Amino acid sequence: MKPRLAIVLLTGAALVLVALAARGSSPVRYADLPGGAGDAPPPPAPTTDELDTGTAGSVVGGSFAALLIVLVAVTLIVVVGLLLSLGLHRRRRRAGRGGVVDAPVLDPGRAEASAILLRRATEALADLRDNRGGPPGDAVVAAWLALERAAEDSGVPRKGHQTPTEFTGELLTRHRVDEDAAGTLRRVYQRARFGTAEVTEEDARTAASALERVVRDLG
Repeated sequence: MKPRLAIVLLTGAALVLVALAARGSSPVRYADLPGGAGDAPPPPAPTTDELDTGTAGSVVGGSFAALLIVLVAVTLIVVVGLLLSLGLHRRRRRAGRGGVVDAPVLDPGRAEASAILLRRATEALADLRDNRGGPPGDAVVAAWLALERAAEDSGVPRKGHQTPTEFTGELLTRHRVDEDAAGTLRRVYQRARFGTAEVTEEDARTAASALERVVRDLG
């Protein structure tokens, strides 16, 4: 039941009780009822003003006391009804019915890390594509090292046993970057960095294509 509807119903009940209390005295006067032939004669009418005054005060006092009791009872009913309605409304709101559902809170740290990675990866891709005349391996190394610096500046803590390369690869995986693209770029970088094999222009183009997919996934 809604709080407004409960208030209306309880107010109506209060008015009914007040009306009944106001009509608590019977309109029928027993002195006017017809008596039988063998009934005793009616008692003599009071002859003193003090007796009339006392009787009137008693009637008024009794009516006032009855009305006060009714008002107190109605007040208690209204208060209890409001408390019950308010408690029901709060339970429905907590359960997601009849209340405004709060929007989900996004992790600001993760959003900031993704923005840093995206910006640095975009810059590294531009430098890798614009490399002319220099060793292609150096361009690939510079591109991966730019990602490592971005991972370090992202604010995400690196585990003690992780190398910068491992940490960067894990961070890219957290942001749902294509694993094949990240793995290809890392393999070309390691070959160029540690001299396991010569890095050609074709290898540099392969690294650029992989970095382009990384940028697309981060965006």
